[in-house]
Order: sequence, then structure tokens, then C-alpha cells
Amino acid sequence: MKLLLDARALQRHIDGIGRYALGMIRGLAAVRPEWRVHILHLPEAEGHFNGLPVTLLPCSVPRFRRGEDRRVSPVIESSGARAYLNFSMAGPCPAIPTVITVHDLMVLNLPGYFGASALVNLAARMVFRSRLKRSVSHAAAISVASKASLQELGTTFPGSVSKAFVSGEGQDLFPPGEKVCWTGKGEFLLYVGNARAYKNLTRLVIAYSRLRAMEPSFPPLTMVVRRDRAFSSFMRDVDDCSGRDSITVLSSIDDAKLRELYSGCMGVVMPSIQEGFGLPALEAMAAGAPVVCSSGTALQELAGVACIAVDPLSVTGIMRGLATLVADQMLREDLSRKGRIRASEFTWETAAEKVATAVEGIS
Repeated sequence: MKLLLDARALQRHIDGIGRYALGMIRGLAAVRPEWRVHILHLPEAEGHFNGLPVTLLPCSVPRFRRGEDRRVSPVIESSGARAYLNFSMAGPCPAIPTVITVHDLMVLNLPGYFGASALVNLAARMVFRSRLKRSVSHAAAISVASKASLQELGTTFPGSVSKAFVSGEGQDLFPPGEKVCWTGKGEFLLYVGNARAYKNLTRLVIAYSRLRAMEPSFPPLTMVVRRDRAFSSFMRDVDDCSGRDSITVLSSIDDAKLRELYSGCMGVVMPSIQEGFGLPALEAMAAGAPVVCSSGTALQELAGVACIAVDPLSVTGIMRGLATLVADQMLREDLSRKGRIRASEFTWETAAEKVATAVEGIS
């Protein structure tokens, strides 16, 4: 089997989709070592594939640009691949069997996803809806990371669920079977992610500041936040809050530092309004760090009983969840144990097997 994987979502600095792409590539190499895998990638990302049993096909055409299909589809079709796997939810529609990955549909369904401008959001949603509708219609199979995303896909594009499947995801920071890393001795709370609207950081910062005002000894908060289009607005919220002196903001840290933070924190907080999966929550559970996350989302689906679930739209609810975590050491230890068990169910090999089965079914 010759398979062409489109990993143009992977950039020089690895973000969530980049981690997904690399994890899935490694997983496929493990579960289908006989496959000949070719990778379509941006030149700047070439170094990320060192040591992987793949053939590289550099491509300078970015995703979601005008003329992408016209420029990239001929490359895909001339590759001789029996199937094309696109790690992005929209893109080229070549004349060979195609599997796309729909991580989530917040780009269409979450108000304010593209910033504060209503006009910008309206225009962007119109463009992306057209592109997504075309890709979803063309795809022979659609991979989603969670049941929550599967439900959103069916609501947004009726009829698409019949060719969709839940693959799940994995994580690489804490390999299965590794000695438990979490100690909790750092006595700080941790957030990991970007600063876009769906992450709900304004409510988190308000909730934390109120707790700190009520109890000056409340643990400090470390926030690892990627510098993207929402970062400056996020920093204004942080700089204006009463708990500013107790909040540390980090960006662009390496995996060794991230492991250290997960291992030393009292717990990880993710009060997202919506998620497609929630990789930082899985990494936290794999490390053994307790998790506070939003109820009724893919995060609660992922964590199961191994979390403190809070209403993401309620500042009081977020405060209560954080206060409960900090006050109860026995609860933290119980969540740590349950989290490690839960995290062991999510591996890249498990996810890749589901994707490989889908590829075999359409090729």
C-alpha cells in the first residue's frame, strides 16, 4: 500500500495539529510497517520527520490559499498513491480515495472564533463553510477525534456521519509504561494551550483573580500560551487583572520544560467552551496531574471520571472547581490515579489502527 499523507499543517513550531500529524504518522508506521508512506509537507517542517520511515515530498503551497486545489491535486494524483490522507479538515479534492480529519467545527459554529469583528467572522465563516462542505462531500471517509466532534459534524453537515468514524488521539510526552512523573510539589496551577476565544481564558483569569483576592495564599498560576493572533488580547486581560502578580505566562517552551510543568503542578485547568479533543488534558492525565475541565465538552468525554468537571460559562463554577482541587489532597491523588488509567486508553497506535482500517476500506 502506498499512502500519501498531507502534513502541511505542520510548521516550524509545533502546535496541536502538528502534534496530531506527527503522532499519527508514527502510529501508522507502527501498525502498518509494510506501507510505503509519502509525506506532503512545507519545506520549513522537514526536520520534524527525521528518523521516520517515510518519503518526503516538499510542497510550498500553504493550506487554505486560493488555487490550492489546482496546484496540489496534480501532485497527489501523480504520486501513484492508492489513498490520500489529509490531516486538515479542508483542502485538495484529488481523483483518488481521500480521508480527511475534522478536528472540530468551531471555525463555523463558535461566535468570535476569528476575533472581535462581526464582519470578519461572517466573511471567514462563509469562505470556510464553502471549503469544508466541498471537502466533506468529496471525502470517502472522515476521521474525528471525539464523539463530541462527530455530533457537531452531523449537525453541521447532515448525512456526513455515515462515512465518519471516531479515531481518538494519543500523546508522546509521557510514553505508556513510564514511571509516574507527577509529584504536585510545585504547588502551582497550570494551563497549557492557545488564547483563542474558545479556550475561555477571560473567565479563567477572572475566576483565579477572585480566588487569589479571597485567599492571598492561593497557589500561583502558570500559563503556557502560544503566541498567535489572540495572544495580545489575552495579555491585556492578564495585565489588567488583580491577580497579575501571581500569574506567570510562558511561550515557546520545549518538551522537557513542559514535562517538568505537568509533573510539578498541583493540577491542570482547561475550562474551554468547546474542544475537538483536548491534547493538554490527555498529557496531564498521562503525567498523573489532576485535571479541572469543562463539563459537556470533548474534555469531559476524554477525562471521564478522572476530572473535576465545571460549567465553563460560570466564573463561580470555575472558582469552585479550582478551590476544590487545591483544598483536597486526597482528591488530587485519586484523580491522579484515575487519570493515568484513563490516559492509557489513548495511544497513537490505537488511533492509527482505526485510520488504517478506514484507508483499507476505501482504497
